[in-house]
Amino acid sequence: MLIRHATLDDLDAVAALEAACFPAAEAAGRESLRGRLAAYPDGFWLLVDGTTEGGGTADGELVAMVNGFATDLSDLTDAMYDDPGMHDPNGAWRMIFGVDTAPARQGHGHATRLLRQVIADDRAAGRTGLVFTCKDRLVGFYARLGFLDEGMSSSTHGNVAWHQMRLTF
Repeated sequence: MLIRHATLDDLDAVAALEAACFPAAEAAGRESLRGRLAAYPDGFWLLVDGTTEGGGTADGELVAMVNGFATDLSDLTDAMYDDPGMHDPNGAWRMIFGVDTAPARQGHGHATRLLRQVIADDRAAGRTGLVFTCKDRLVGFYARLGFLDEGMSSSTHGNVAWHQMRLTF
């Protein structure tokens, strides 16, 4: 399996994985994902099972992905999900909008592998850390990777209660 950044050519696979991983009220729509890919393709880490040489397009299965942008704001806000213009390539914080693993491929460490890569890349880039929100049932999973639960987020995304999680380098 290969970890790589996304391109606009990955839109169909990215949108399908997002739809498979989140309820409709929480999932990023195709046009939102298109905007994100156009603005910050390097903010998408893809784990692909089988790829072609050269062109960087996948001919295999998109197993998992992490996506998010950089900003100097220290807390994740709902406005960030659909406004790729808020991305600052030199931002101190990485805001993670989604950690997705294909349902049939969950439980094999794929999300952990991708998150470790994101952490390593952002640490090497000199960022301050990463922030995202998650549901109650996932707090322990992310805590094992070093993220701290800062309590309930002000986010109302998808009409769900979210915990804000932070990893400071």
